Amino acid sequence: MTLDPEFSKQTSTLIEQTLELYKSAGASPRVGQLWDCQNVGDFLCGFFVGEMVGSALSAFQIVHKREPTADEHMEIIELVESYSKEIKEFFVKFN
Repeated sequence: MTLDPEFSKQTSTLIEQTLELYKSAGASPRVGQLWDCQNVGDFLCGFFVGEMVGSALSAFQIVHKREPTADEHMEIIELVESYSKEIKEFFVKFN
């Protein structure tokens, strides 16, 4: 593991808190029409995962003042993936 433990902890907190925000806010009923997607839950799940990975990569750049190495990048993705069960359970409700 190459990510520092504090960064990993903060990233986990970001994922957890953002998922809770999504749970309380729900989704716009126009998502399927606006983005022309049949499986709104799958679309939202992909959007959420991309948002979390992107936010974590941006935070990494700000905190460390450099780009993550390939290993660090993969660890960030794996950190988001470690929440896959909770993320999928929530977003499948929109399909």
